[in-house]
Amino acid sequence: MSASNVAVATGLIRRMELPIFFFAVGVIMSGAMVLLAATGDENFALIGVVLLGPSVTAVLLTALIIGRTGLRQLLVKQMTFRFGVRWYLIAFLLIPAFASIAVGLRTLFGGSDVAPDIDYSLSAVLPEIAPILIVTLIISLAEEFGWRGYALPRLQLRLNALQASLVLGALWGLWHFPGFLAGTGVPEDMPFYVFMLWVVPATVLITWVYNNTGSVVTAIGMHTAANFSFNAFPLLPQMTGTGGLATFWIFLGVLWATTIAIVIVFGPTHLSRSQPRATIGVSADKQNGTGCERLVGHDRCRVQ
Repeated sequence: MSASNVAVATGLIRRMELPIFFFAVGVIMSGAMVLLAATGDENFALIGVVLLGPSVTAVLLTALIIGRTGLRQLLVKQMTFRFGVRWYLIAFLLIPAFASIAVGLRTLFGGSDVAPDIDYSLSAVLPEIAPILIVTLIISLAEEFGWRGYALPRLQLRLNALQASLVLGALWGLWHFPGFLAGTGVPEDMPFYVFMLWVVPATVLITWVYNNTGSVVTAIGMHTAANFSFNAFPLLPQMTGTGGLATFWIFLGVLWATTIAIVIVFGPTHLSRSQPRATIGVSADKQNGTGCERLVGHDRCRVQ
């Protein structure tokens, strides 16, 4: 193949890399659910999703399409810890705070709603914290280099931050649909549309912290904190005394109200008071005095 043909093929792959990424992770998730159905082993399917999920898919595509420079951008530059303490607090504590507010309001106005067979005493809770954190952290690491480290910067070259978040939120949520059909990956006794009402605003919030820090660390932290909250607070039907969604609806109300307020205050263009930091997966250039974001290994540039 001639050099010109190679260049054309490479350019085509780069233009199609987002569809390729979303198709690949969708096939992997569906395949894992087929394995789950065939073997009945949920852990086996989870291992498949972790090993070949969004993060590994993003690494493989980056290595094939861009090479070492792209891998450094994805895995090293976006793992910065150099951002303000407030963003650590937001990433790790915001979702648990929403959960605490929801449980508190439910207790105040509707009475306690905790499943009678769940022990929330300190002696019972403390031994469970470390295992839950480890599992949720592994899940977040398996996803976030793909969703936020790879897909989000590429979407933001074409769309503003809010639009990119809505697209990514819809795709991230639908990625769970095969698991929902197989009875895993989505909370029990929760309609899928309710799950989507959680995923979409959560995606906007993660974009907000990511664009303000330039770090996948905050995305991993918020994802981990969210999954931990669902295991630690009586939000989900299987953890409530009534088996209903009343507490979760309150949680969604707090989540949506906060998300809307953040979009209004920070603006839909960047979800940041200033242009997102250059470390969000793009290198910042100046062209004729105009700010321009250019993704490493890409020719396309969105002028701000």
